[in-house]
Amino acid sequence: MRTFKLLICLLSFQLTLYSLTAWAVPIANLYNTGLDASGNYLPTLGLDGNYTVISSPLGSFTPAAVDDTVYPFPSFWIANNPPFSRWIGTSAQYSDGPNGNYLYRTTFNLPANANLGSVVLTGMWATDDPGLDILINGISTSQVSAGFSSLVGFSVTSGFNVGLNTLDFLVGQVGGGPTGLRVDKIFGSYNVPEPTSAALALLCLGGIVMRRRA
Repeated sequence: MRTFKLLICLLSFQLTLYSLTAWAVPIANLYNTGLDASGNYLPTLGLDGNYTVISSPLGSFTPAAVDDTVYPFPSFWIANNPPFSRWIGTSAQYSDGPNGNYLYRTTFNLPANANLGSVVLTGMWATDDPGLDILINGISTSQVSAGFSSLVGFSVTSGFNVGLNTLDFLVGQVGGGPTGLRVDKIFGSYNVPEPTSAALALLCLGGIVMRRRA
């Protein structure tokens, strides 16, 4: 009888090991552009604290939600998507942005129990001028945007760390004119061990061992 119970517990434990990463958890604190820290739609020229331009011809700065009632709207830039996302850029959107690269950064955290091999991050982006790359923790993913007239999807499936992670959007500026970034539908998830089944399996094994010692 004890042997049968032991076999049942071992089978339960083995099945638990196969299903330990079956519990998917959304990544917290991932925001589309143009939202505040609570996920609310920013007013025009409101500063987007979820993103930072860490390097550019203008230095580093906190980008602002651009005014979508004037140029380059509505003829050029794809329309905002209230209340979910809006364009961000320099507060002086109407003047020519200095030529060069603008690196927009947002950050998020992954817990110690996250299965890094299961992490998936997806979204859509549009840029002015070209979107040159998306980097995860400084690692290129070789993804480019379609420009400012449409949103295109992106996906990141590797390069993640436990703890702080950086997600960078590299935007080029050539020939003058406005510069900006829009990120929409950003979402991420990771798998963690499902605690209840693991605990029950270990408790079962522990009980069998204690009985055998007794």
